[in-house]
Amino acid sequence: MKAIRYHKTGGPDVLSQDEVTDLEPSEGEAVVRVAAAGVNRIDIWARTGRYKTSLPHTLGTDVAGEVAAVRPHAAEAGSQVVVYPVLSDGSCVYCRGGSPSLCLRRGFVGIATDGGYAELVKVPLANLIPLRGLDPKTAAAMPVDFGTAWNGLSRKAKVGDGDVVLVWGAAGGLGHAAVQIAKHLGARVIAAVGSDSKADFVRSLGADHVVNYASHDIAEEVRSLTDGLGASVVFDHVGGDTWAKSLDCLARGGRMVALGLTSGPKSEVDVRRVYSDELSIMGVYGQSKGDVEQVLRLAAEGKLRPSIYRELPLAEARRAHEIVESREVLGKVLLIP
Repeated sequence: MKAIRYHKTGGPDVLSQDEVTDLEPSEGEAVVRVAAAGVNRIDIWARTGRYKTSLPHTLGTDVAGEVAAVRPHAAEAGSQVVVYPVLSDGSCVYCRGGSPSLCLRRGFVGIATDGGYAELVKVPLANLIPLRGLDPKTAAAMPVDFGTAWNGLSRKAKVGDGDVVLVWGAAGGLGHAAVQIAKHLGARVIAAVGSDSKADFVRSLGADHVVNYASHDIAEEVRSLTDGLGASVVFDHVGGDTWAKSLDCLARGGRMVALGLTSGPKSEVDVRRVYSDELSIMGVYGQSKGDVEQVLRLAAEGKLRPSIYRELPLAEARRAHEIVESREVLGKVLLIP
């Protein structure tokens, strides 16, 4: 089969299309014929060495396709599925408590194991989600971004009517999912983008207000739009460059959902506001299987819709990474074997 692999870490040029041996499932595993694989920031972080992987390695955490082989339930072969991306042992204290993303031995498909940048991918049977009412390309755009955003906004921050949610990087994969989910949950959404060219796109997703953080003081704009109070929730997947600004944007008693480090892992913040204004900072790392199932159901009902910015053949994985790294993306980039 064909697979995109890297034999050393580095830039997009380390990705190559290789011929590798077809996969066979072991007991409790399925081999999925990949119909589409999403490209995520975590792929780039692994390729550049931020996440350690075996070498050579095949990336790809978002996957949808058809079951090609399975052990022991051969009758499931041929079914359409989405892959739940979190790998867990299912037995530790966190797994038993319903939080597999906190598993003591957690990992991700495409990081801890070879992933979906290939014609075939092998995953545990427990990670298969039946694909109902959605095409594989739409489904492949949802597990990481929409599942994680649902975890952060619905389960952690408990966003609802009356909330004002500021979403950083609102035009990208994770950001455009957060805008839609916050609106679905009843919030008023302020979308932060890095260029005016992205404003129409995020408005089409339901954003009530758009702020260009490259040319405006984000905290001043947010307070102007909220009668001086600030946002009740900030969705920050950018990291080091925005943490201090995110805290400045929060209203008293506000919640910050922190779930990324695109701009780096370190930030200098004034912690006095955290306790004096009783702010909550909520870390989010991944999603539960239920989170993914929920956003897939909402998409099938027409209530959420991933925007597919570009579909590229598997052989153009380098180009896909360049597009994501350029931050020109409006939504999601897919690879199609």
